[in-house]
Amino acid sequence: MLRSILVAAALATGCYAGEVRYANTTPDLVAVGPGVQVIADYDEPIFFAEGAYWWFYEGLWYRSSAYTGGWVYVSSPPLAVVNIAAPFRYVRYRPHDYVVRHRPVPSHRILRPTHRSPRADRPHIRDHRR
Repeated sequence: MLRSILVAAALATGCYAGEVRYANTTPDLVAVGPGVQVIADYDEPIFFAEGAYWWFYEGLWYRSSAYTGGWVYVSSPPLAVVNIAAPFRYVRYRPHDYVVRHRPVPSHRILRPTHRSPRADRPHIRDHRR
């Protein structure tokens, strides 16, 4: 009887061996290059480098302090990020010996970057010849 109560309590609180939880702060990251990691086995190629998350979304690089939202367009990402060859190659990337510890928030629940044209950073130039 006592054993079944303890097992039920452990299951209710999520404190049992082999538990895989959604990470509120840091998902599992695996190295993919010098100074660059990617969220392991994830539906989106979101990287971590130089203390920030980086997402190559629809042809532009975005940065955020959290992988779940707050994305800001960056016209000149750091070299470690720019040197990522074929970012989409890292969708669902996991090395041979990868073991799940913290599952990230499902990709359909993260906030997408707002689209921002690189031209938005340049002042509007008006043609005065008319």
